[in-house]
Amino acid sequence: MKYKQILFGFTVFVALFAWLQIKFQYHFYYIEQSQLFLFAPDYWGEKIMTLGGFSALLSEFLVQFFIYPYVGPVVVAALLTLVGICTAEICKQLAPQVKFFLLYLLPVIALLFMHFDFNYRVQGTVSYLLMLIALLGYLRIRQDRWRLLVGCISVPVLLSMAGSVAGLFALTACFIEFLKRTPKAYLSLLMVAEVGLLGVCCVCFAWIGEFRLAFLPDLYYHQMLHPKTAIYYAWIALPFILFLAYGLRNKQGFKGKSRWVSGTVCLLQIAFVSFLLCWGIPKYGDEKTLKLKELDYYTRMEQWDKIIEACEGKLTNYLYMCHLNMALVQKGELLDRMFAFDQRGPNGVLVQWNKSEYMSCLLSDIYFTMGATASAQEMAFEGNICAVGEGNPRMLKRLVQTNLVYGTYSIAEKYILLLEKTFAYRGWAHAQRRFLNNDAAVEADPVLGSRRKLLPEASSLAMMNGLAGDLEQFAQHAPANSPAMQYLGAMFLLSKDLKGFKALIEKYYGTEILPSLPVHFQEAVIVLSEQEPDYWKRFHVSETIAARFADYKKQVLANRNNRAAVAGLLNRSYGNTYWFYFMFK
Repeated sequence: MKYKQILFGFTVFVALFAWLQIKFQYHFYYIEQSQLFLFAPDYWGEKIMTLGGFSALLSEFLVQFFIYPYVGPVVVAALLTLVGICTAEICKQLAPQVKFFLLYLLPVIALLFMHFDFNYRVQGTVSYLLMLIALLGYLRIRQDRWRLLVGCISVPVLLSMAGSVAGLFALTACFIEFLKRTPKAYLSLLMVAEVGLLGVCCVCFAWIGEFRLAFLPDLYYHQMLHPKTAIYYAWIALPFILFLAYGLRNKQGFKGKSRWVSGTVCLLQIAFVSFLLCWGIPKYGDEKTLKLKELDYYTRMEQWDKIIEACEGKLTNYLYMCHLNMALVQKGELLDRMFAFDQRGPNGVLVQWNKSEYMSCLLSDIYFTMGATASAQEMAFEGNICAVGEGNPRMLKRLVQTNLVYGTYSIAEKYILLLEKTFAYRGWAHAQRRFLNNDAAVEADPVLGSRRKLLPEASSLAMMNGLAGDLEQFAQHAPANSPAMQYLGAMFLLSKDLKGFKALIEKYYGTEILPSLPVHFQEAVIVLSEQEPDYWKRFHVSETIAARFADYKKQVLANRNNRAAVAGLLNRSYGNTYWFYFMFK
């Protein structure tokens, strides 16, 4: 039967890997940046002394490789498959004749649901696997006294190495002893008491902050948040499966029964597992964030064309629009192409901060693109602090950049030293050393130098005059079509602030800041002064745009009595113009 078990495990692994890779590849790229791992003995020593330190280190070591394609799905699929195999082996120890293979997948499915949540630590699955291995070793000891002794030793070892799963180990081991009616089974309660005493000591001596972290799987979730109920499913599933397996131990499977009965049982198991997946994946799969994680990855890799391509069609999320508009700015096309996409107001340029890691990282990217170095640095701090693990390497890179821009080289070097202890970022960090104490190199760099030019001559508070005030100040020190000017103009247009727009173009048109008007600025000039063609000429509105507006106006007047359908009719030909946005959005 061994080959069947191998085939079953291999099938589960391949199915999990293929599905995770196809559906959730960007999820793994996303969580990599939130669980920092350092190649530093002092970091290892400090981490290993925390509750569950070994499993935390091991999981962070694995997660650091999720930045590479296929690695995340392979690692998670392998961990989950091993959980299934160990669960099957434990059931086999209790009831060798019971072969309900699909039911062994219950803990696998429960843990799979948690892996969709980016606030869940891979440490939870690693710790669960370590607990199963310990439980399997415990059950293979035949002599009661030695089994009890090993169990009592395993509890503190598991608590130290893997954290709160020690409680699940003790409860499950105790449950099995009573289930089997082992002589003096009550002695197994010593393991449960041991967990309780050690957990209380951990909290009292400040080894862990809360009782829920010492006794519940909450330890494996973002510790500033309370986890979803799904995190408890795997803990509940294990004793349920063991109880079911032991209850059927005296049944000889379906040996001697008709193949029809055996096939029916198999189909029922498949139907049950399929039901769980169909119910749980939509509920816990967090599919609404998948596109955001994809856009986040493209932003991180500076793949601006892919962002633009992914945002074609209807957009209903301001975060999508922020990524889109940032990509258009990076390509210098925002004020010529922005209304070719689904724009829905100024929040599509800059959303409100909600103190989350994702939003902090996004805002840091946007502010850095604008040239608002102070705000980009502030959001980078916040993003790094809010990380699920020990830090966010992407935001550490931003802190290196912003400190190089400011010339605070000693602080920049501190973050460089930190990143040099990582696997994936050490090359980038080492390359930044050429900028340390080298103003000429910083000013010659296209990224750092362009932002240093935007720094105010005298120290001042960021956003003291509002974002528009800061952007105008940045634009004054930047070349034509700068990111600052693009963002400033887009904010005026999206908020339909024609007064601010008029002041902007009248102040800067014809200067090196705004030598000519981009397409959407020309369209806005017509909206600003529809009855004054001479005003259009002052800003050199092209004849093509003027003629197109004349056709647009004609279409509006022709359909003015059909208000319900006019927007749809005009959208086909003029949906990419500021006139349509101004009138219908």
